[in-house]
Amino acid sequence: MNEQQQKQIFDNSTKLYSFITSQLSSSLSPVRTRTVVNVIYISGIVFMIIVFLVLLWINLYSRRCWCWHDTPLNHRFYHEWIITRSIRRSTDTSLSKNQREKKLSNNNELLS
Repeated sequence: MNEQQQKQIFDNSTKLYSFITSQLSSSLSPVRTRTVVNVIYISGIVFMIIVFLVLLWINLYSRRCWCWHDTPLNHRFYHEWIITRSIRRSTDTSLSKNQREKKLSNNNELLS
């Protein structure tokens, strides 16, 4: 391929590029482009809100919860009761240690 053919190909590709860009810029005005972008943005926000509300509804009104791996509702409450009971016990351990020490001291006094 000689130099003249390369120049011709380059000129043709440049003309094609300028033609395509001029067609795109003339068909979409900046106002219309801004409107299309705003519509896409707002529809995305609306879609996310709808998905959030659907997931909230499913989580609140379903008999089973995903996070508990399909455990029934009464087992969930029983499990929560066990957790709160164990937390209460862990906070009461300091009191029970003191009570044990008092009992041991009382037993030691009785034995002596």
